[in-house]
Amino acid sequence: MNQRISDKLSNLPTGPGVYLMKDAVGKVLYVGKATSLRQRVRSYFQNAATPHALTKPMLRYVHDIDTILTSSDVEALILENNFIKEHQPRYNIRLKDDKRYPYLKVTVNEPFPGLYITRQKENDGAKYFGPFVHTRATRQTIKQLTKVFPIRTCTLELEASGNPHRVCLDYHIQRCPGPCADLTTVKDYGQIVKNVRQFLSGDTATVLKDLRAKMESAATALDFESAAKYRDQIENVKDAIAKQNLDSVSTENEDVIGVARVGDEACAQVLMIRDGKLIEREHYFLKNSSDSIVETLTAFVQQYYQDASFVPKTILLPDDIEMPEAIQRWLSEKRGSQVTLYIPQRGRKRQLVEMAAKNASVILEQKEQNVVFKADDNPALIELQELLNLPHPPARIEGFDISNLGDRFPVASMVVMEDAQPAKSEYRRFKIRTVEGQNDYAMMQEVVARRFRRAIDENRFPDLILIDGGKGQLSAAYEVLETLDLSHLPIIGLAKRFEHIFLPGKSDPIVLRRDNPTLHLIQRLRDEAHRFAITYHRKRRSRALSHSVLDAIPNVGIKRKQALLQHFGAIEKIRRASLDELLAVKGIPHGVAATIHKHLREREGQTRDIPPT
Repeated sequence: MNQRISDKLSNLPTGPGVYLMKDAVGKVLYVGKATSLRQRVRSYFQNAATPHALTKPMLRYVHDIDTILTSSDVEALILENNFIKEHQPRYNIRLKDDKRYPYLKVTVNEPFPGLYITRQKENDGAKYFGPFVHTRATRQTIKQLTKVFPIRTCTLELEASGNPHRVCLDYHIQRCPGPCADLTTVKDYGQIVKNVRQFLSGDTATVLKDLRAKMESAATALDFESAAKYRDQIENVKDAIAKQNLDSVSTENEDVIGVARVGDEACAQVLMIRDGKLIEREHYFLKNSSDSIVETLTAFVQQYYQDASFVPKTILLPDDIEMPEAIQRWLSEKRGSQVTLYIPQRGRKRQLVEMAAKNASVILEQKEQNVVFKADDNPALIELQELLNLPHPPARIEGFDISNLGDRFPVASMVVMEDAQPAKSEYRRFKIRTVEGQNDYAMMQEVVARRFRRAIDENRFPDLILIDGGKGQLSAAYEVLETLDLSHLPIIGLAKRFEHIFLPGKSDPIVLRRDNPTLHLIQRLRDEAHRFAITYHRKRRSRALSHSVLDAIPNVGIKRKQALLQHFGAIEKIRRASLDELLAVKGIPHGVAATIHKHLREREGQTRDIPPT
């Protein structure tokens, strides 16, 4: 324990708040909350303390601790959630890919609101429902919903009246009442929006009641056509909710949560019960799951309801959570009325919790089976371990490649495999900054140096490094590792011509049969690195062509450049165009056309060495 931490521990406040544990370079490793900061933070550094499996190995990297005192434990809870989202600490339990889940958005702040799918929840006055896990199912929900309640899904900007647009196909198939052409009023359309919001909130009973009242009113007025329309809507709504026929013990709105764990990964299943009917089931995976079900369940409840658009009156849990009173008050504030956290011990509600946990367990097992092999039992990775004399099968492999044409737009790529599967969120691309001319060795050295200086800061290293190339590229990369005191990291090169594997300091390569699965694994990573690098290189080339050539021409701004590219489709076609063809472009007067024609002809020789993309 360093002196800084000792000083911090002796001066900790006793009230509620949040603590952030940081490494030597100030990177946040862990964020926690406490009703007493002094008691909680000190417990990590006491001999008798037994922090969970994630924070125990973390302590060796902790060089500093920041604390933020809050006025209540609810404030601490909210602040912890915000810090976890901002810093994504390595040792916190957190939802996987939580930013990718879609919402359904109803733009209630417009005269004629629309219904859309979005992945970004904003403070824009719209009403959000979700998040949902499956995008395809969410799109299907919109499709079915517009059959019952014809709400628009287009992005036209509409006023309360005077809209000049022509109706689209949705109007003709009765999935939109045509507000774009003033074929409905704000009042009538508002009733559609009201029904949509009630339906998405799970209030199907009120929706059915309103539709029945309108049907009876229309029948009394002898408007049998309208009555038939409402009758069909009622049947459609019934059909939509009849499939979810799980009866709860009450008619209250409830969420039922079950959790299952395998290793350090957990799955949480949420059963959403509205008016006694199971209307939705969603599952979420959690990274860095703790051995403690209490910690895992607490982390999930906090992060799930942080962004949830609806908090039910009752939440059924399989076990205790930390700070239950604070979390209950926080959820009640979000809902605007009392929320109860309840751990059922028997009866139907206990059966629901057990059913959620069983489903979570099945989903987790299926996920494990979908991954062909883990690192410890993948035959190709095991053979790679034996070939390279590694301490364990390489779970994380990073591959590097350089892409350049002549000395223009040089770039590099880093791609990653985790447990023999592409980890695309870990991919990185690099612009070459310090190397002039065509020097692949120096470029490889620049990229490896940049990558592993950051790895030192983050204290996160791969189990194996793959360089696309033979002895030269491998030696260049290895020199960098030596200068960074990282020569102990396993590194290999894969030469393209004969697909031989080279090791640093050894003249003879490792030669594998062409049908060897281990060779196929390495080739797959090398090819992916090449694909990722060349894609970025082409993008830079294309961008340079489409910008530098036209931007250098006097009186050609953004609008004229867009008009030219839209008309001709490519720079090369603009270069070959005659003066008359340039004049045919809307917004290009004779003087500008003559300037473009002259300028591109003069520069024609300067750009021929760059092939069009």
